[in-house]
Order: sequence, then C-alpha cells, then structure tokens
Amino acid sequence: MSGVFPITAGFQTLDFQSNTNSRVSVSVSGKSQRIKTGAQFWSFKLKSPAMTRAQVMADFAFIVQQDGQVESFTIVPPEISTTRGTASGTLTNDATVAAGQSACQTDGGSGTLKKGDLIKFSNHDKVYMITSDITISGTNDAISFYPPLVTGITNSTTVTYNSVPIKVYFDKDEQKYITQADGTFKYEIVMNEEI
Repeated sequence: MSGVFPITAGFQTLDFQSNTNSRVSVSVSGKSQRIKTGAQFWSFKLKSPAMTRAQVMADFAFIVQQDGQVESFTIVPPEISTTRGTASGTLTNDATVAAGQSACQTDGGSGTLKKGDLIKFSNHDKVYMITSDITISGTNDAISFYPPLVTGITNSTTVTYNSVPIKVYFDKDEQKYITQADGTFKYEIVMNEEI
C-alpha cells in the first residue's frame, strides 16, 4: 500500500541525515584509499507529539498498511521541505543535463533559494540539497546541488522547492505506538529515501 503519509498531528522532533556508503583501505605504507560505493540517500526519524487515540490510530493504520519495509510511500517532512528563501513561480531546467552532474541552469521564477534547501526534479524520485545560495533572476540561474544527478534532466524538467515530497520506506519491519500514563499516545518512525 503506497500513498502519502497523513501526518495527523505533526511531529515533535525531526532527525535528518545524509547517508553515503564508502570503503576505506589502508596500505602497509599507511596511505589510505577511499572509494564511494553506492548512491547517497537521506534518512530521517520523526517523533510524534502526545496524541489522542483517534489521531494515533489514523497515522498507525497507514503505518501498518506499508507492511514493514515492503512498501514505499511519500512524505513531506515538516520544517525542512520548504525553502528558507523567498522563491516563487515555476523553475524549469533550461538545458539537458546528464546523470552525474551537480548543477543545472533554470528559467522562470523569482526570489531566493538558500543553501541547505531541498529540491526535487519532476522526472525522478531522488531529492537533492542546494549547496549555495541563489538569487533567481528568471533566466539562466545556476543551481548547485548534492548529490550529483542520479538521472539526467531535460529542458522541460521542473524543480520543486516547496513541500518537497520524499519517496521513502520504513527502516525496519516492526512498528509500534506507546500509551502514556496521561492517556495520550506517541510513536517514532524511521524512514530511508528510496531512489
């Protein structure tokens, strides 16, 4: 069962992390060699506030339908899914950019995007982080991001910078909620980005 996570009562805390797989080997002479293995992905942990039974059951019904780690779903993480800048309007990539590149040029829109903002290109699921502040003039605006593109983009690809949805799956099969002494309920979930 996929879908969009309901986020009935919001979240009390968000722990967000970047994951990069690498291998380090050290030779007899003491020199080290580091190699990146696999793609970067985001993961995050969300803790709910104290909730009523009706609120927790609305969220938990969705959680159990994901069948542990089996299904993927979309979530718009609170706090970090919207730009800290003043950007508005539609940003469209203005040229073909191959997979492996870390920048693109856009047309359209106005305002600013800030380093650390999340963005998503319309032709794939991966979410990227902007690595330098941008003032959007509407023509040939350079956006630098991390990680490098996992899929190329074309001149019709749009860029989402507000309410950025992340496609995720749960990091373990077991999910639970806890009943508090005051009769409220809480839960904690950990998700990994699916790319």
